[in-house]
Amino acid sequence: MADMAAAEAEIAGLSSRWADIVLEDEDAGVEAPAVDNGAAAVADSWVVVGRFLTQRLIKVEYMRQVMASAWKPVSGVHITELQPNLFQFVFHHITDVRRVMDEGPWSFENCTLLCKEVKDGQLPEDMVLDNVDLWVQVYNLPVGYNTVPVLEQTVNFLGKFLKIDERQMKGPLKAFYRVRVCMPVDKPLKRRMKLIRRDKSWGWVNFKYERLHTFCFFCGLLGHSEKFCLKARNSTLTAKQYPYGVWMRAGQTRGPRLVGESWLLTDDDPPIRLEPVREAPENPVVTEQGRTEEEEEGVTALAKRCRQDSRQLTDTDIKMADSSKNLHQAGSGSQTRPQQ
Repeated sequence: MADMAAAEAEIAGLSSRWADIVLEDEDAGVEAPAVDNGAAAVADSWVVVGRFLTQRLIKVEYMRQVMASAWKPVSGVHITELQPNLFQFVFHHITDVRRVMDEGPWSFENCTLLCKEVKDGQLPEDMVLDNVDLWVQVYNLPVGYNTVPVLEQTVNFLGKFLKIDERQMKGPLKAFYRVRVCMPVDKPLKRRMKLIRRDKSWGWVNFKYERLHTFCFFCGLLGHSEKFCLKARNSTLTAKQYPYGVWMRAGQTRGPRLVGESWLLTDDDPPIRLEPVREAPENPVVTEQGRTEEEEEGVTALAKRCRQDSRQLTDTDIKMADSSKNLHQAGSGSQTRPQQ
């Protein structure tokens, strides 16, 4: 008892002695130095953090090759794993990061990439990745209801409004209209929407999703298939009775996947620097047909395209072809948009 009393007295004395100690060094702030504008212009980089919507183990090295092949960044990209299924993508040209953020969603092995750009002062590990931006095709809009306000209300029914494909808003009634939506991944996809007309009658407006990757035909959630859905396992419905299906995808997948070694940077590699744009010669070489060499190349490519397809080549065709090519190389499960 005497020993215990002595020990307690000693502890009480130590507590009293050190009670007023403050660790001032932890509270002392360090002010970040000013950045030299000249140095910043050379070392500019843009950081994107992302995770793939899957429970599977990500093959990191293969993923790095596939994503670099899909993006084809003009100044290269550094890809590092921060945590299991949390990755940092560092781009070195503004057009590269804008393309990645604006032309998604992207995927690896048909698993959707959820990503956000990391702004100055943010920590990549603290970013909340629970939304995906999708192009949605809106079908069966009646005459007189194919307006911007109606489409905006439709987008808000699906998720958060981002933008409308303005190219479709001119001219006669279209087969469908394209809207860009920020959708939460913890909620089921929506198949259709009841549109109540001005005379109080109603009809269904149907949706199809461009570049829609793995999702469940039973519960409608992104990130898993019905084969691994507990609700589907416990259901008595057959696969043909599931409320969702492949018909929700706009188009079909196609093409092989390529690797991206030429765009991928290692930790020791500097960004790829673009050469200055060469000015057109004052006296270009003109062929016997009266065209320059560059025009001759364009005519050759056009002739080759025309032999493959008798349709007239338009800017829209070119953009769709380039987009589809990039996406299927990424393993994105891309779908081409159907002809209107």
